[in-house]
Amino acid sequence: MEDSKVGLTTEILTFVHGLKYEQIPENIQLELKRCLLDGIGVILSGVHSSCSQIIRSFIQENTNRGACSILGTNINVPAALAALANGVAGHAEDFDDTQLSTAPDRIYGLLTHPTTPALAATLAVAEEVNATGKEFLTAFCAGFEVECKIADAINPNHYVKGNHSTGTIGIFAAATGAAKLLGLTEQETANAIGIAASKSAGIRANFGTMTKPYHAGAAAENGVISAKLAQLGYIADPNAMDGPWGFFQVKGGDCDHDRLLGKLGNPYTLEHPGVSVKPYPCGSLSHPSMDALLDLINEHDIKPEEVDNVQLRAGNNILFPLRYTNPQNELEAKFSLQFCLAILLLRRQAGLKEFKDEVVRDPKVCEMMTRIHTYHDQDIESQGSTRMLSIVKVQMNNGETFQKEASTSRGQPDRPMTRAELEDKFISCAEGVLDRSESEKAIQAISEVDKLNNISGIVSKVTIAN
Repeated sequence: MEDSKVGLTTEILTFVHGLKYEQIPENIQLELKRCLLDGIGVILSGVHSSCSQIIRSFIQENTNRGACSILGTNINVPAALAALANGVAGHAEDFDDTQLSTAPDRIYGLLTHPTTPALAATLAVAEEVNATGKEFLTAFCAGFEVECKIADAINPNHYVKGNHSTGTIGIFAAATGAAKLLGLTEQETANAIGIAASKSAGIRANFGTMTKPYHAGAAAENGVISAKLAQLGYIADPNAMDGPWGFFQVKGGDCDHDRLLGKLGNPYTLEHPGVSVKPYPCGSLSHPSMDALLDLINEHDIKPEEVDNVQLRAGNNILFPLRYTNPQNELEAKFSLQFCLAILLLRRQAGLKEFKDEVVRDPKVCEMMTRIHTYHDQDIESQGSTRMLSIVKVQMNNGETFQKEASTSRGQPDRPMTRAELEDKFISCAEGVLDRSESEKAIQAISEVDKLNNISGIVSKVTIAN
């Protein structure tokens, strides 16, 4: 092994073990709170999803009550299972944030959904150990940053070959964040990372199914288990990220060491390149095209009955993952350009209420989807796979055409959501679990998380009494 390839695990250990709340810059503290607000909101949005209900049924059949809350319910379970349930709920609607890449060789320029595994794990363990708000935020920050830097450093083949990084890499956010809250030694944390490396899993074949959100939940659950096993003395290779049989080499074929060594917290990923907060509960790759079409609809007051067809041109980096041309349910619709564009034409919005099985199967929606045509564009393809480029053209019945290029969407770092938009998203996500007054109280508690003597000050605001 070359010397330049030694020390990846040690680098992570040093950062996690040494991080103190006072060392986290104020701007990063604010970004962490934004992630927390969005993350808890999307967990609440997924509570009533079919996959979440099945997970909760399974948990309740197989465990006694514990100390940790499944958000949006009155169910208390052990920490690892709370992490599982909240992680599944957090990714159930595909409404959670996405990490941007600093490297030019990454497909889509996106890497992982960083908040859900980190939040689901650290919130559960924080509740178990009665952590303060600052202790929780520090652990959340540590796990989040480790996850993002691993995702940025790993060989692009990791994703290209079919790994779902939210599952395969999110587990390290959970393991290191949990280790921080449990007060593990550096040796114990090294063991937790080693155990997590062997439990890392998630394949892209399951996109558009219940198992995609399970990846996020399993990452959170298994990260907590890894930390707890290490706390009990379970041993793993202390350098499991390194070497020819280590995580990076096995999962992708080495990594870009310069994107991890010396880079943890320098700068924080939340500062550069930042994360994107989703404006729509569906695959991120569709968002620029959706924004472009919505702009055209609003600018020209386009009515659905006036539209002959919509033509979308893009590269395979967009067309291949959004592969459901005739979606049969809400999960498939989240990866369908036909549905995403059709629903905007019909309703001028694409929120949680639109991504429902009954809407996907509505005859009017199905008919409109037949008017959405996608084409591979070689000119766009030749510009590379690192950007979400497309051209949206609306052909009207009267012969008029309206066209717009798309490359970015609302919620990305260059077009961030305002605080009001973020709060509105939270309230929308919490609908059906919290009333507006309760949502506003939760928002206030989250904004003051660093002042809490016990993280229960937040948890109590996002669970129900009965």
